[in-house]
Amino acid sequence: MENRLRLILGLGILIVTGVWFFREPLRGRIRERATLANEAPASELVDEMIEQADEPRADLLAAWNSGRIVHRERAVRSFPNVVRSNQPLPLDLENLLLSAALDPDLSVREAALGILQARRHPALAAVAAEQLRDVDPQVRWLGLRQLKSVDAATGVPMVIPLLNDPDPTTIALSLRLLESWSGRSFGVTLGETAAIENEQTGLWEYRPGSLERAGAGAAQAREWWLEHHGSFPPAPLPLPAAAGAARSTVPAGDFQLRTLAGRSLRLSDFRGKVVLINFWTTWCTACVGEMPGLIALQKKHGDSLAILGVSLDFVPDSHGHTGGHSAAEEPAPDAGDHEDHEAPAVALKRIREKVARTIEARGINYPILLDERNEVGGRFNGGELPTTVIIDGEGKVRRRFVGARSLPVLEAMIAQAGRKPGLP
Repeated sequence: MENRLRLILGLGILIVTGVWFFREPLRGRIRERATLANEAPASELVDEMIEQADEPRADLLAAWNSGRIVHRERAVRSFPNVVRSNQPLPLDLENLLLSAALDPDLSVREAALGILQARRHPALAAVAAEQLRDVDPQVRWLGLRQLKSVDAATGVPMVIPLLNDPDPTTIALSLRLLESWSGRSFGVTLGETAAIENEQTGLWEYRPGSLERAGAGAAQAREWWLEHHGSFPPAPLPLPAAAGAARSTVPAGDFQLRTLAGRSLRLSDFRGKVVLINFWTTWCTACVGEMPGLIALQKKHGDSLAILGVSLDFVPDSHGHTGGHSAAEEPAPDAGDHEDHEAPAVALKRIREKVARTIEARGINYPILLDERNEVGGRFNGGELPTTVIIDGEGKVRRRFVGARSLPVLEAMIAQAGRKPGLP
């Protein structure tokens, strides 16, 4: 009996000693598993998981391979801290970057392309060329910004087709690059063609005559091209196989939220249709300003498209206030009107009333869902407003971007999401 007690005591001491000795690695593993399993973690948690890991590279890859929106974006943004710019790229991380450069999430694309540009990666021109073919003008702008470091022989043939682009800023950015490569001026500045914010709607709009001015500069550039095209024979820009991996889209998962009327809706209820999820608040002017376009889109494509407006009015602002902003439909309240210590039930009722007034005032014809705990907004990283996520009929994320888009651009995105990934 005494020997058994000694054995048990010894084993207990050994276990306690082992736990004490390995406490930090155990904490790290627990933190990693909890963060990877969390569908809507704060960005800081993913950053800490990677930065504090014994093997940051392994945790970066784990975050990327999780298939979750927040994790994947933070994985790419953590990249410069894991692999310094003066260090060679391991093959697995290089493949990750190339895939991220064509990711459905525009924030991921932007971060990945910035890293490839900083490293002067040989595949930069090829992945930039893919951006130039996108239906979203802001993606085309992103691609054009990457071409500053590309030589004229490579860049000029890539940019010439954009002289016929319907977007004035795309033409102006193309002309600036052609000017740097040709040494000629085509008489157009970005200031003349850039969009300006409409103070009433919060949307970006072009000044009258912007497209005409851009077109006049493009005409001069085409004349220059007729004279010099023989000096720029087209060269193939093969896309690395790893970049093509981005064609496999990100699973959207499923979620359930309620409408103002208390009706419960699931994302999976709309399987077979393209789904556009729009994260908004009543106090976001641009969010409310783009609603007429979404209403028109739903009216035109109701049979094949489901639009879900997800209200994030319940999410506290940077000061910790819930629903602390006035609705875009209402005059701004006095500074003293906000109740910092408002009871949760009262605050919830007040927010619901603001959302209801906006729905009625705007004549919204698509479901508005209430994300009271930021479960869905946190999952899709919808803190920046407005954020839009487009999901195809199989439940895969095909687009995620911040900021309003015009109705023709949204229609092009919806049409693309209705086709299989990789098809034009």
